[in-house]
Amino acid sequence: MKKIFFISFIIILAIASKVKAQPNIDTLAVLQTIVVNKSQFVGQPFSKLLDSLKIQIKYFSPFGSLPYDMNKETSSSFSFYFPQSSNEMYLTYPKLRVSWYPFLNGALSETLFGYFGGGWTPNVKTFYSTGVVADIEIRD
Repeated sequence: MKKIFFISFIIILAIASKVKAQPNIDTLAVLQTIVVNKSQFVGQPFSKLLDSLKIQIKYFSPFGSLPYDMNKETSSSFSFYFPQSSNEMYLTYPKLRVSWYPFLNGALSETLFGYFGGGWTPNVKTFYSTGVVADIEIRD
């Protein structure tokens, strides 16, 4: 019995030594750094901002604020937590809010949002990567 316990302990120890801990990243601090350095990203494709993010986007929300043309997406918010239910929406804060110019195709972004439930996927990333950043803010 002691032999089995000892072997199990050695195996667990070996596995645990190979597991790398995820760094504890302060989301708000990362977003504040992006906003402070937003001059590097304004006028550039969103892909440049994506490449510099130290944290992975998990959830997005498109916004169209032109009452005369709801087919234009004027801004989007990007979160670093995917809510499992509507009760967890508060966990999506802080968010990064990006304004676009020229505006994006709102019909397509709404379709992507509906199809993927707001989840950040390769298709969504491809859609947003070419958007030109007009402004960056934090929503907390």
